[in-house]
Amino acid sequence: MTASDRQRFPPKPVTLKDGRAATVRFLLADDGPRLGEFYERCDNNAKRFYYPHDLDREHALANAARADSPMEVVLLLVTPDGRVGGYAWYRWRDPKAETSGFGICIAPDFQSCGAGRLIMERVLEVAHEVGPPRMHLSCQHANFRAVELYQKLGFRVTRETMIRARRGWPAEPEYWMERAVR
Repeated sequence: MTASDRQRFPPKPVTLKDGRAATVRFLLADDGPRLGEFYERCDNNAKRFYYPHDLDREHALANAARADSPMEVVLLLVTPDGRVGGYAWYRWRDPKAETSGFGICIAPDFQSCGAGRLIMERVLEVAHEVGPPRMHLSCQHANFRAVELYQKLGFRVTRETMIRARRGWPAEPEYWMERAVR
């Protein structure tokens, strides 16, 4: 995320369905420890459904170190006391790429209160102006709440595949989904 892009999209205050206040903002280089604490709070379902990388402190620090990458946008949902409740990113490999990958993870204590929708809506706002014109993601069939949310936000299934066994989880069916962002 470039500095000029950060200026165009200031932190956005939000209210969760349960009344908690939070802010959706960009990941900063010094957010590594905070992101690591978030990863540690994630349960086995989060670890099953979020698989671009392990949810551990090492990856949190590496992700924060890339906070200024011009081909990656990372957003956090942060409470007033600084706790991270959600994390979402999209990235692309080439400045002229036609599509970007997307990932999201919501802490168990922030699920079912609209946190996923709020952070995704902000990602889509930013993606409307920054990055490739299409976004894609993959999602296991068993993650039915996420599949439903993605479809409500305009993603459509483009194919079905099997995700390989990983980190103790068996192979399972997944959807590949895509959406135009501009």
